[in-house]
Amino acid sequence: MTTQRPFLGITTATLAALCWGSATVMSKGALDQVPPIALFVIQLASSLAFLWTLLLVRGVRTGAIRDAFRIAWLGLLEPGIAFVLALIGLAYTKAGIATLIASSEAPMIAALSALLLRERLSARFFALSAIALAGLTLASGIRDATSGGLLGDSLIVLGTLVAAVYVVLSSRVMVERDPVLVVACQQLVAGILALALLPIEIVQQHGVALGHLPTSTWALAVGSGIVQYALAFAFYLAAMRSITASLAGTFLYLTPVVGLAGAVIFLDEKFTVLQLVGAAIVLGALLLLSWTSTVAAAGVVSQSG
Repeated sequence: MTTQRPFLGITTATLAALCWGSATVMSKGALDQVPPIALFVIQLASSLAFLWTLLLVRGVRTGAIRDAFRIAWLGLLEPGIAFVLALIGLAYTKAGIATLIASSEAPMIAALSALLLRERLSARFFALSAIALAGLTLASGIRDATSGGLLGDSLIVLGTLVAAVYVVLSSRVMVERDPVLVVACQQLVAGILALALLPIEIVQQHGVALGHLPTSTWALAVGSGIVQYALAFAFYLAAMRSITASLAGTFLYLTPVVGLAGAVIFLDEKFTVLQLVGAAIVLGALLLLSWTSTVAAAGVVSQSG
């Protein structure tokens, strides 16, 4: 490991959080006219078209594709099951509640990493994570967390747990693999799951006449697919080649802050003073956590040198 690798991991984890935060706002807007599974199919199709076009232009070895398909089954977890549950849940509850619940993925990842991967987590890690979570509670709006449908909230909790399992398992297999190729293969598997679930939604009379959707809705659906599934996952898997799963998971605290900012800009929502304070706390805790982790990694490199 070089001293540049932690910086690279932190940068790509931050970009992944930015993508997921902005895509949440886009998905919420598209859900006003497109049911969850149909939206999932459109998003995955857009992402797959983007990813495989990129791979074809860039070039990829047949052996690398075969190797990537060995771990493609992880796509059943995320974006498969995790995002199906999240989109259905988002249709039944508010975006603020959804982002608050989804933020629990970071401590879930840390706990699973310690349990399954025997990662050693410092007291400082737990303290800064707790501070970030407290700030996130303020940023998402405490009063928003008391409303919404129990069904939607429960689905998002379950989807978040599945996503945490995906991150921990992926961290063990991503060291030497191309993140773009792995994401493309995993999303093919997730697409099969989405197509299998689509007839159930149609039978339940939740179908939609895609030809009658306005251009703006198509832009939201397609754009959110590329941002949320292609770019975000590629950035996140790239991050886990350079930093631990638990550290990468802490950057998920940034996602709802980005989502709240997007809601203000595009949905004309207003920040309260408490939300602004909470956002500042989250960013401060993340910066401290990133700095201390990078310094520790650099110290290990200098000692080994």
